[in-house]
Amino acid sequence: MTLPRRVGINAVFLEPRMGGMDTYVRALVPELVRLAPEVRFSVFCNPRGRAYLEREAWVDREAWPGRVELVTHPLLGRRGLKAASELTLLGALAGGRVELLHSLAMTAPLRTRAVNVVTVPDVTWIVASGPGERWTARLWRVIVPPVARRADRVIAFSRAGAEHVTEYLRVPADRIDVVPLAAGTNELVAATPPAELRARLGLGEGPVILTVSAKKVHKNLERLVRAMVPVSERWPDAMLVMPGNPTEHERELRGLAAELGIGANVAFPDYVDAADLEGLYALSRCFVFASINEGFGIPILEAMRRGVPVACSRASSLPEVAGDAARYFDPLSVDDIGAAVNELLADRRLAADLAARGRERESAFTWQATAEGTLESYARAWRGRR
Repeated sequence: MTLPRRVGINAVFLEPRMGGMDTYVRALVPELVRLAPEVRFSVFCNPRGRAYLEREAWVDREAWPGRVELVTHPLLGRRGLKAASELTLLGALAGGRVELLHSLAMTAPLRTRAVNVVTVPDVTWIVASGPGERWTARLWRVIVPPVARRADRVIAFSRAGAEHVTEYLRVPADRIDVVPLAAGTNELVAATPPAELRARLGLGEGPVILTVSAKKVHKNLERLVRAMVPVSERWPDAMLVMPGNPTEHERELRGLAAELGIGANVAFPDYVDAADLEGLYALSRCFVFASINEGFGIPILEAMRRGVPVACSRASSLPEVAGDAARYFDPLSVDDIGAAVNELLADRRLAADLAARGRERESAFTWQATAEGTLESYARAWRGRR
């Protein structure tokens, strides 16, 4: 496999607390470095992203300085100018520094001398965008299709995602590489003790149902909240826990829970630290992922890794991730979502079976395999341009 000697990673989008895309950067880059020792990597980031990466323990200051540099510019990724800076300034910065540029989040320079690889995580902004994301969706509808069509190679995380890239962005299937992801790389930290976590977050003493996702419309959290009505009828002290950064959609969900009379059965903690998240996984009787559209679905693997039985949507990429290790439901049916949760709470044998299958399923996804697939995509792009 022939690779360019100088590769750039476009992580201009990176900010703390970004969930899956944060994990993508922090897990992928060290594996690329390990597997391709002959390549020098440059990570392009905004000033906030650079400060964040420099604080993270994954930046090995002894092993990385000679092979990885963090490159930024005062205007790169500046709020209000992020897309413009990627389309223009980044191309100039990368052109004389790297031979191949890999943009990890859909947007990339329209013009650059470097060979161009672009990851399109999903097209949710086309197929399931929320009212609060209209401006962003309109911007991406203008920017992303030409960027994707100009790329030498496009990376998708799943076959379903690749099909969407072909259908909605009109990128030929033979220029798309499917490279699955894996669970997060952080070692499991000591969990916050159950009693402390229940008391601090107000979770009561009943069964905990956990979902971990951004509080956005396409995550289908409204139907999940509605599904707590039949769940709470059977399990009056059950608690759906939805940690994450507060959003306007969260305010709507809080209002909905109160209107349905289940305000006491739904908790909305802010973004929790690693110890609290481990504590929530340890407390949970089941994990629910109700999304309408996903490019992959890292949270499913995160739950499986911890032995928590999973119920998830039978939609987009999620069956590719969960395989035979989940209780599936129709994401558009509140009754079906509620039935899935009730089944996992009631049937301990099924829950134990799914937990065991989940651990086995999660072990099949590794960041080494993700990095290997990514390097193969680089080699195809490099060979094709040359």
